[in-house]
Amino acid sequence: MTESTEVSRVIKAPARRIYEAWLDPEEHALMTGAATSGGEGGAYTAWDGYIEGRTVTAEPFARIVQSWRTSEFPEKHPDSTLTVELTEVAGGTEVKLVHTGIPPGQGDDYAAGWKDFYFDPMERYFASPREKLKEGVEAIEEAAEKAGHAIEDAVEQAGQALERTAKNMGKALQDARKEARKQAVKAVKQGKQVRKQVAAQAKSLGKKVRALVKRKKAASPAKKAAAPAKKKAAPAKKKAAPAKRATAAKKKATPAKKKPSAKKPSRR
Repeated sequence: MTESTEVSRVIKAPARRIYEAWLDPEEHALMTGAATSGGEGGAYTAWDGYIEGRTVTAEPFARIVQSWRTSEFPEKHPDSTLTVELTEVAGGTEVKLVHTGIPPGQGDDYAAGWKDFYFDPMERYFASPREKLKEGVEAIEEAAEKAGHAIEDAVEQAGQALERTAKNMGKALQDARKEARKQAVKAVKQGKQVRKQVAAQAKSLGKKVRALVKRKKAASPAKKAAAPAKKKAAPAKKKAAPAKRATAAKKKATPAKKKPSAKKPSRR
């Protein structure tokens, strides 16, 4: 009958870093302090060839399932199954190893081996200055990537805003043109109405002027007929003039009364 074991520990590192280190042969070797290799189809070896197997399932930053056996497995015993579950918690990531299908009598040894040959080296590795520096560089890269995405998003949003503004401006321009055309048509109609009104007023005024002219023409012969009467009266005045002249002639003809001469008779 097979055995199983389950061990866990909180490692002070992001789930992403543990996930990447577990699956990368070079970093897995640095993490455990023993040689690790990788092959086609997810095949791998670890701890200088003591462990071998194949990666069956890998859910990024959350779960890894591998077939697993050591050189101590009986030759005909099938591979065991190792499930690595990663859960981020306060202070780091909880790493839970669920190991099933272990040959009888080896379960306790592997439970101790996970603690001594994996968890302890992993704690030292992720607490090392090298890892802290790497985490700092990755944090900067991540921040730069986020900033780049933010800039791209801002540029895209600005482009969309400009596009919306251009559309709105185009629509506003179209509306303005439509309104201008309406106002122009309205102005033309009003102009036609004004011209009609002016023409009607001019026509009415013309009628009044023509009627006035006709009245003046009808009244002017009477005035001309009355004018000769004044001219006929004029000779009467002229006839009266000789009377005045006769009077003057009489005055001239009347000998002036001579006053007695005051001269003394001359003595001879």
